[in-house]
Amino acid sequence: MDMWLEEDMQEEIDLAKLEGLEAVRMVINSWHHDLFTWDLEKISNETANKLLQGDFNTFDDLLNYDSSIESYNENITILFRRLKNENKEIPVEIIESIFEYP
Repeated sequence: MDMWLEEDMQEEIDLAKLEGLEAVRMVINSWHHDLFTWDLEKISNETANKLLQGDFNTFDDLLNYDSSIESYNENITILFRRLKNENKEIPVEIIESIFEYP
């Protein structure tokens, strides 16, 4: 059952990504499931550059770095999903997309 739900949700997310950030926001706000959580996070340009260069080992590293920046332009939003790793009982975050807007 959960596998089908994840596929349906992923398909809706993928279609929304083609339409842009607001479409994605509408889709993720319409779904909730304990095992599959999608979210949006605004980050700085500097953080986005470091992300693309592979400078972060974990999602928490990315968030901690971004929160340490005092003043920045938040015109980057990342779409990520959080999964529960059943083997290690830890959450796993997967960045799905990066959106830039003026």
